[in-house]
Amino acid sequence: MHTMKFSLLLLTILALGFTAGCGGRGARPINTQDGDADRVELLGSRKVDFKADHDVILVTLKEGTFHALRVEVEGSELEMWDIDVFFSNGGHQDFNTRVHFAEGSWSRRLDLRGGARGIKKVTFKYKSKKPRTGKATVKLYGIH
Repeated sequence: MHTMKFSLLLLTILALGFTAGCGGRGARPINTQDGDADRVELLGSRKVDFKADHDVILVTLKEGTFHALRVEVEGSELEMWDIDVFFSNGGHQDFNTRVHFAEGSWSRRLDLRGGARGIKKVTFKYKSKKPRTGKATVKLYGIH
């Protein structure tokens, strides 16, 4: 009986620690933003340096198909002015927008036209908002 109480106490402590760690800095986890209850998957990430830059995150069909995307920025402020999604079937969707990310922030949900789609790659154009000190990490999430 004593062992069972200890096990329950240990499980409770572990569960509270895991819950407190989700989302970081008091923010809601990325899969609960804008009411997203769908499964969210990290598709890749890239480091941003001091100057204007562009990058590509390659995605394969083994990751599945997605209805939407979301971008997260960690480590520094960042300005992003273009997100291009290239689909497995050869199609393309351009999110031509200027987004200013605070450190630790997420983009809005970027819905993909045509329902669930296989993604070949996603390209970004961006620059750090804090030259000389601001290395940021851009993370791309797919929403199934």
